[in-house]
Order: sequence, then structure tokens, then C-alpha cells
Amino acid sequence: MIPAELNAYLAAEIAAFPGKTSLLVADLPTGAVRHAWQPEEPVPSASTIKVPILLAALEEVRLGRLSLEQRVALPAAALLPDTEVFDRGETDCSLWELLYWMTALSDNTATNVILDLLGLDAVNRYATRVLGLRHTVCRRKMLDAAAAAAGRDNRTSAADQCRLYRQLCLGRLLTPRLTETALDLLRRQRCMDAALRYLPYPVDFAHKTGELDGVTHDAGVFFQGSGGYYLGIFTWEGPSPDGDPEQKRYIGRLARAIYETYLCAHQPSRPPHAHACHTSPCRHI
Repeated sequence: MIPAELNAYLAAEIAAFPGKTSLLVADLPTGAVRHAWQPEEPVPSASTIKVPILLAALEEVRLGRLSLEQRVALPAAALLPDTEVFDRGETDCSLWELLYWMTALSDNTATNVILDLLGLDAVNRYATRVLGLRHTVCRRKMLDAAAAAAGRDNRTSAADQCRLYRQLCLGRLLTPRLTETALDLLRRQRCMDAALRYLPYPVDFAHKTGELDGVTHDAGVFFQGSGGYYLGIFTWEGPSPDGDPEQKRYIGRLARAIYETYLCAHQPSRPPHAHACHTSPCRHI
């Protein structure tokens, strides 16, 4: 597709989707917007909130107040029932391991332990004052049903996620070593059944997904040579209960059309269609 055809395709898909969509495609080096649909709309963040948490933790490492090697306590009371990583025999682990499981597997226990270490207020100050995010706020820990019922939900936007990814990738936040640490963790994302669902090509994608009932997101950076593109697709108030793939298929269709337009020009110009996908089971709260 040429960009004008892609724009028409995206508009038709978004209009037909039985839920809400926020989308942003932007050039990584310049920030030039290629396609956008409600990019500044605040949305329930689900697990995409873990990216600013990751960067806030690495900022503490940069400042020398934390280290990736330090051992962090794992109280038995902190272990959530959905963890696929920790058991009650463990009493501590390194900060790097907590960041790995929070990012790559989206483990909620690891996330909450990191939030206890940093504090919600510190994460929000970093998001606002350092990252310059307008719509991103972390109001509660993971699986805090009482806080969610009281309306204290975590929020973000496609534009905010673009801001943080561009600053990270352009080396404006951390030391080169810590920048590579962050990108390495984001490249290790194990949930590959949304934006990557219908891509049969080798891809270099540093990203984070998020999922709740009716909420499915995928956002990150496709690298290409010395540049690349930010892609953020956020869907909410949609038809899919947690674990149902319908919204992921929708994100996969949009992502393949975008990828083939901007990053895979040798591929035939055609709308994406379903075929064997790369999937990995995951849970995001």
C-alpha cells in the first residue's frame, strides 16, 4: 500500500471495530506523524504502564540510588496468585530479574515489588517531570481490585508512549548502557500475538503489550537501519474478555498493513489476511 491507501484502510478498520481505538505511527528520528487516530486520548493503560515504571527504576540506577545487582526482598504476602515466576520458597531476587519479569512476561508480582521499592509518587513525578507525559499516571498496584473499583485506574495514551519511546531510543534519558538494558528488556517481550501476530518477517521490535477485559494494547518501536518507526495501537471498550484474541487479531491486521507500508517495501501491496501467527500465552493486568 502507499500511505494514502493505508490511511483509507486504517480508517475503514477503525470504523468497523466494535470498540474504541487510539493509534499513532511516527518516524523515530524526527517524530513526524505518519498516521494518527485520537493519539492524545487517555486510555486504561493495562500493562503498558510498566514501561514508565521500568524507566523510572533505571533512572534510580543512573542516579546511583539503586543497582541492577542489588537484592530486593520478596515478602510472601507480595506474591500474587497469577505469578508464573515466583514461588513461596524465594525470599529475594535481583532488581534486574524483577525488571526482566515485569517487562518480558508482564509479571504482576514483580511489578508490585518494584512499585513498593520506588513508590507510586516517584513513578508519577518521573513520568511528568522527566518524560513530560501528559496523560500517564500510575494510581494503583497490579491486581488491586479495590482501587480499580474506586476508579483509581492507571492511564496512558498513544502519544505519551511515543514520547517515552522516542526519548529512550534517541538516548535522551539514560546512560548508553542503561538505554541498551531497557531496549534489551523490551525486545525480550514474550507476548507476540498482537502487533506481531501476522508478521512472517524477522523483525526488531522493542515493545510492551497490555490486556484487560475489553482492553488490548501494543506499543513500541520497529527498528530499521539507523531509524525506525513508533507504532502504538490502543483498544478499549472492545468485545474481548481477558484472553480472547479478537482485539489482538484486529491489532495484528493494522500492524501488518503499517509494517508492510513502511518497513517491508519489497512485500506485495495488499491488505493483511489471517495466516499462521506467532503467539505466546500471556496475562496483563
